[in-house]
Amino acid sequence: MDRPARPAREPRRAPAFGAALALIAAAWLPALAAALVVLGTGGPWSNTLRVIVTALVYAPVAAVVIVRGRPAIALVVGALAVQCGWLALAVAVLPLTEPGTVPAALADAVLLFPRLAEVAALCLLPLLLARRRDRLWRAGIAAGIVVVALDATLSLYSRVVEPLPLGVLLVVFYASIGLFVVGTAMLVGEGRAGGPRERAALTWLAVGAALLVAGYLRIAIPLGPTATVLSDAAFVLAQAALPAAVLAVALRGRRIGEHRHLAAGALRVQAVAVSIAAYLLISHLAGLLGASTAVAGAIAAGALALCWVPLMRSLRRRTAELYGESRDDARAVLRRIGAHLAGGGGLTPLAAALRSAWGLQSVELVPDSGAPPAREGSAGAAAVEIELTAGGVRVGRLVLTSDDPAYLRTEIAPVVTEIAGLIAVAVVLADLNIEVAETRERMLEVRREERRMLHRELHDELAPSLAGIGFGMAAAGRLIESGSPRAGTALADVRDDVARRAEDVRRLARSLLPAALDEGDLEGALQELARRFAVDGVRIDVRAAGADVLHADLQVACYLAATEAVVGMRRTAGVAVIGVAVEVASASVTLLVTGDRVDPAVLPALADDVARRARDVGARVRVTPGRRGVEAVMPR
Repeated sequence: MDRPARPAREPRRAPAFGAALALIAAAWLPALAAALVVLGTGGPWSNTLRVIVTALVYAPVAAVVIVRGRPAIALVVGALAVQCGWLALAVAVLPLTEPGTVPAALADAVLLFPRLAEVAALCLLPLLLARRRDRLWRAGIAAGIVVVALDATLSLYSRVVEPLPLGVLLVVFYASIGLFVVGTAMLVGEGRAGGPRERAALTWLAVGAALLVAGYLRIAIPLGPTATVLSDAAFVLAQAALPAAVLAVALRGRRIGEHRHLAAGALRVQAVAVSIAAYLLISHLAGLLGASTAVAGAIAAGALALCWVPLMRSLRRRTAELYGESRDDARAVLRRIGAHLAGGGGLTPLAAALRSAWGLQSVELVPDSGAPPAREGSAGAAAVEIELTAGGVRVGRLVLTSDDPAYLRTEIAPVVTEIAGLIAVAVVLADLNIEVAETRERMLEVRREERRMLHRELHDELAPSLAGIGFGMAAAGRLIESGSPRAGTALADVRDDVARRAEDVRRLARSLLPAALDEGDLEGALQELARRFAVDGVRIDVRAAGADVLHADLQVACYLAATEAVVGMRRTAGVAVIGVAVEVASASVTLLVTGDRVDPAVLPALADDVARRARDVGARVRVTPGRRGVEAVMPR
């Protein structure tokens, strides 16, 4: 069976994708190098942990936002990721360098504006994510730019001219946190009018913002050892919630599509952030309970090993919901299928709806009825095939493909399996719609043939006959006026002609196509013909099982030919039984009409009448003297 041509994939925007990969490399490489330095030297993690995690989690988010065309958000988030990566490396390397050397100078250059990107993200990111563009929004953007410029100025002055008191530098940082809280509140309030997915994303954003503020407590006020660990854990945990929320809000319901691999990388990094936070909490709590450092670390590592798989599954499900790739879309698909069933659409729109709902590479619906399959998209790297059954009977199969095997297997396949029954009903209804369309076309063809038949009868027979009757009446009138003795004979001839033409009209009315042919039921139409003509002791036997598979033009030709033969045989005196048989073969259909006491002399003329009725379908008509009938063989 021929498959529809696969549409070409949309061209990937190479410059944006290359910039995304370059950004990830610029943030991750220094961050990972910083982690290796700390591990190799045994240095404290407290100075670098925050910035390493920030660089790791925000780089993939910035990459996705770049390829999705949000440059302002990508600039802020990308600058935060890149600066944190290099800041982590500078903090880790600086204690190991000699003053005045090139590495020390480079580290000092990085530390010249240590908080610039972080302050910019705190001040501007919530407002850039918002939809509003009113006076209050513009005032917030202006205030954020002022705070960023002030932080840059104070940092430069403190490093170049003279060190400023820590309190002065913290004032700017407090202002940025304040703007972050206000901007987040505005954004969350704005999301009340959004859909369920947007409200869920903003809820994550609010939770992440609260954790982030808790994580900054150790900078704002002195904390004890336990509170410091909890503050660090809150900060790291915020980096697991905030990136997913930022990405979901930035997309605003638009799908990640072919860039789902970047989002999957962000998901895994978020899982690492959650694991680090959990490790800090568990190991510190174990230490408070009297465990040694080694034992506390072992306990924390064991707990993470047990929780890693459920944690990844939960994060994947939650973030997939935020990105519009999971169960929220299952409900959307159900609504689309319901609308599809109500509208009576075909399989191709249904395949397109399923593909669009989950951002799959391709969706193919293959009915078992033999109807052409419907396919949307180009095949991806991984495929899942789901059997479609309705009422315990298989009606087809559904083939889904994606470039993300885990997403296809864990998120899509279970949901599609749940609604496979409804999709199967859609496939059944699509087949029925095709049958209805074919029946409608057959009905129209029957009506057209009926009009052609009436035209032939009226033009070729009745019209000349009526004209002849008119001429006969005029001649009879002239004979009457002249007193001719032939006037009575002329009037009798006219009366006989009118009687014959009346019989022709009744025959034409009887031969009009019955309603059963509209439905493609040739056998039913012939049975109706038999009931109509089975009078005056004449019995008509019909045998036409399986003739409903014939095309409309063949059914009409068979019916008209059978009508002509039955009418002709009933005119033969002494006929008691007329047989009408239709036999369907792979390449032809045979109509045989026989009479038990038909005069063989009338069969040639009857064969000519039958041939005239069936000539449009290329029928071969012959007399069967031995069976006292007429046979018409019509090619299929």
